[in-house]
Amino acid sequence: MFLFRFFGFLDFLSAFLLILAPYELSPLRLLFGAALYLILKGYIFRGDLFSTIDMIIGFYCLLALILPIKFLSIIAGIYLFFKGFYTMVIA
Repeated sequence: MFLFRFFGFLDFLSAFLLILAPYELSPLRLLFGAALYLILKGYIFRGDLFSTIDMIIGFYCLLALILPIKFLSIIAGIYLFFKGFYTMVIA
């Protein structure tokens, strides 16, 4: 139970970092850490659709270090925000 809430909290933080990336307000090391977290989590729990989406968003986080696209950052951030919120509150 604790692990699910912890992963939800990290998804929540990754969402905020990703939303702030186009405005150059998120620290690059934290965004890189969030990207590695999402890629590793997607790889560990592979075979699930949501884990695949997490992995894709993790690779986008790596891309956002160099070239953040505002629309993609907001869409991916909203997805991670709701996923993290759902995991922390409901599960």
